[in-house]
Amino acid sequence: MPLIRTTGVVTAILCLPYPIMAQAAVWQSSAVVPTTVEYDSNPLLLTSQEKGVTRTIIAPDFSLVGTYGRDELRMGLGVQVMRSSDTSIVDDREDPSVLLGWQRETDRGRFGLKGQYIESSTLSGAVQDTGVVATDGTQKMSMLTANWSSAITERSTLENETTYSHARYDINTLTGYDELGTVLTWNYAWSERTTLYTGVGARRYEPQDDTTASASNSYTPLVGVKYQLSERWETDVHAGVNKVSGDDGGQRGEGGVSLRYTGELADARLSAERSTVASAEGGFAEIDTVRGIWSYAATELTRVGLDAAWQDSKGQTPNTLQTYGAWASREFSPFCDLRLSLQYKERQQDDLPDAEGTIVGLTLTYRFPDL
Repeated sequence: MPLIRTTGVVTAILCLPYPIMAQAAVWQSSAVVPTTVEYDSNPLLLTSQEKGVTRTIIAPDFSLVGTYGRDELRMGLGVQVMRSSDTSIVDDREDPSVLLGWQRETDRGRFGLKGQYIESSTLSGAVQDTGVVATDGTQKMSMLTANWSSAITERSTLENETTYSHARYDINTLTGYDELGTVLTWNYAWSERTTLYTGVGARRYEPQDDTTASASNSYTPLVGVKYQLSERWETDVHAGVNKVSGDDGGQRGEGGVSLRYTGELADARLSAERSTVASAEGGFAEIDTVRGIWSYAATELTRVGLDAAWQDSKGQTPNTLQTYGAWASREFSPFCDLRLSLQYKERQQDDLPDAEGTIVGLTLTYRFPDL
């Protein structure tokens, strides 16, 4: 395959069938390397005899995007290397992630495929956001997603996303599972500012071990509206009903509302959501969340921010998790910035004392654009 390299772009002459044959593919690549040193006063969120650790995390991430005609190929490769000051509390880790995706634009829409493999700690937000309460372990998640979208009329579109997820864990307290989910959505542009949408989602949950959990189905029809309040304000409101099959199933209302502000110096977002998600503790878990994010450009190179989140999980281990954070970042160049962050977290469970912890971190991020 002959290659012609230019600054930040690799142009490849691909030996592909017609109509891609003889077209030039343009490749762009970039890499991000964040390095973090942080102290966590209670990483396991114990209710007594809390122990803290200092973690050093290096997480390089490389991406490559190629376009040729109407086709786009996206590849990503990353790894998070973590070293702990006390491996009896938090283990040293090397968590890889891989992404491969393809997307094609058509005259009326698009369609594509994406595959991902991600390893992460069961103490990470990616796991705990599903209401899971666990010790330090590993989640291995594989996902395959297919999507398509097509314009039905000048104002309406129909789109679908179908995802197969395969989750496994290396600790006995969690249950691996397979989930197949699909969402079909119809959008209608009522006006320049208003978009109406309605859809239905269906998911199938299959546990790895049927002695700890049983298979179940989840169905969610919904309706919603997106409205551009002004040049800087936009909102999204949706509501529906979720029904889960099985002995632990039931029916309840779902939905959410979000409000976003985008200004010259400040950005803010406030959202509240009630949803149902697959849980590593078995079956589907009901989650209520409220989140708020605010950031402000103090100078051209300095930005500060606040964030807060409240989550009520009604799974096998009902619990409430709250986090409050503040941060400041300084840009030294278009390729390098430094961020100082402080976060307080608290988890509440029935019949247990509250668990609290504080995280103080310093992150240096360097970017290598257009390799």
